[in-house]
Amino acid sequence: MPPKGKVGQPCKMGSLPEVRRTQLIREIVLKKRSMDAVARELGISNTSVGRFMKTISDHEKAMIIAEDSQKRKTDDATGIATILNEDGEDVASDLKWVLRELKSLLESAKDDEDRKIQLGSLKEIRQALMAIAEVRGQLARKIDIAINLNESPQFIQLRQIILKVLERHPEAKADFLTEMRVLQVLPSP
Repeated sequence: MPPKGKVGQPCKMGSLPEVRRTQLIREIVLKKRSMDAVARELGISNTSVGRFMKTISDHEKAMIIAEDSQKRKTDDATGIATILNEDGEDVASDLKWVLRELKSLLESAKDDEDRKIQLGSLKEIRQALMAIAEVRGQLARKIDIAINLNESPQFIQLRQIILKVLERHPEAKADFLTEMRVLQVLPSP
């Protein structure tokens, strides 16, 4: 005799549109929302959400985390590069303005004392802008973006494929692991 209750009904999370379901899975895996919060939103029990999340493989969870990590690092690097590029444009336009002003003052200066004071001020501004431009240039040259392959979704997928193939060839697996230890990619046993 089958148990009483709602047996065989599809899980509410499983029946959500794919885009929404994927979004909720990502939020839970990335700990942006708790299973309780998702359960309250959907009007289901938190154990139902927990059971559904158990159907998500560790590999899928690792891919979600890796994609998020890579996206955050790329966004951070892009943001920094954008700021440096914008500041660089500001410094360059400011320098052009100072040079235009210097040129017009030089043409009209002759023996005018006020013009000489203005020229001295512009010279100091130009020197400050040149120093800022030099620092910006040094900062722009020193930006390095390091991406950890262990966090790359493609590398995680490649690693899974390699391990699956090596399981079918134990001798090759032993040779592969030995070579990886020689390269110090893996710790010695």
